Amino acid sequence: MTTTHPKASDNSATHTALWALVAVSGVANLVSSVAQAPLVVNLATGLVTLAALTALGTRHLRARRTRV
Repeated sequence: MTTTHPKASDNSATHTALWALVAVSGVANLVSSVAQAPLVVNLATGLVTLAALTALGTRHLRARRTRV
C-alpha cells in the first residue's frame, strides 16, 4: 500500500497562518469572555475563529480528494 504525503511547499505558509489565526482568535475570544467584554467583541472573535477553522477544514478535504 502506498501513501502519498502533501508536498512541503504546498502552501505551508497559508496552513501555518491559519493555525496561528485560530490560536490568536481563540485566546482573544477567551479573554473577552472572561473580561466580560461587549457581545460584539465576543461575536467578532468567535466568527474569526470559525472562519479560520472552516478554511482549514476545506483545505484538508480538498487535499484529500486530490490524493485519492
